[in-house]
Amino acid sequence: MGNVIGSILFQPPEPSRLRENKIIWLQTALGNSIPSFFIEHESNNINNNNRSSSKSSSSSQPITILYSHANAEDLGCIYPWCKYLSKHLKVNIFAYDYTGYGLAKDQGPPTEAKCYADIDAAYDYLRYHLDIPASQIVLYGRSLGSGPSCYLAAETSLATDEDTVGGLILHAPFTSVFRIVIESGCTLMGDQFPNIDFCPNIDTPTLLIHGKVDKVVPVSHSMSLYQTLSSESKTPPLFIEEMGHNNVQVEVREEFLLHITAYLERYLRSRSTSILRKRSSSAGIAVSGNGNGNGVSSSKQRLSVKAKNSKLQYTYHRH
Repeated sequence: MGNVIGSILFQPPEPSRLRENKIIWLQTALGNSIPSFFIEHESNNINNNNRSSSKSSSSSQPITILYSHANAEDLGCIYPWCKYLSKHLKVNIFAYDYTGYGLAKDQGPPTEAKCYADIDAAYDYLRYHLDIPASQIVLYGRSLGSGPSCYLAAETSLATDEDTVGGLILHAPFTSVFRIVIESGCTLMGDQFPNIDFCPNIDTPTLLIHGKVDKVVPVSHSMSLYQTLSSESKTPPLFIEEMGHNNVQVEVREEFLLHITAYLERYLRSRSTSILRKRSSSAGIAVSGNGNGNGVSSSKQRLSVKAKNSKLQYTYHRH
């Protein structure tokens, strides 16, 4: 049953091209090698020199979006769009391929557990290699990417030794894989990516984006997810009349960008500025663009997911 669902759920395209000098290889906890890329916004102040010499405060660092792509895409397909988003949203963007996709096609078939391990590896790279604070990381999951994004948002929200991510954007998400076909009323055995079960545990501002004429994943999925979020995590959603599953880049680009920009300003940038001012005031110093590091250890005990007997088991391990 799992293999049948996987063959329908995962449909990797023929690997597209991406310049080798843009690729960052990551090793997952399951032993797979996956490619990724990092697009730095031109105005940011994170570079190789100051990463090695000092850590900036979260308020002085730009927002980094951790982008989880949709089903029939890979890094080469999404690179131009991510460049566009980085420029217009004024953010860094880090994207990765799932095991079995793109240049990771030779790593075996994609699975739910591998997708979770993939986003764990991407997140760890941002946190412990680039020293980006969790509060400055926004998870962005489009369609299939909503699965690993919801998982990681819930994981960091529940962890006692890891800060919660700064935000979560779900673009055309589903409640779970089985529910795309039939609303079962509960999560059945064998179901995959149960976003509706992760959402109640998410403790970060969450933006839902969906087209009202989406025929692949109906907008009712986003509406259901919105209802399961805590009141503190709910932000004004973006449900657009003219938008389907894949046409945001063409049909409603301006409205799409304006809404995400407003979300970032209200829930992340203004919050970071407020925190910096409070800390500076209590310390009796002036607000500046630089600060000390937050002492994040590179050895964090975090929640991971492994597949066993068609069920998900939660185990702790150190990265």
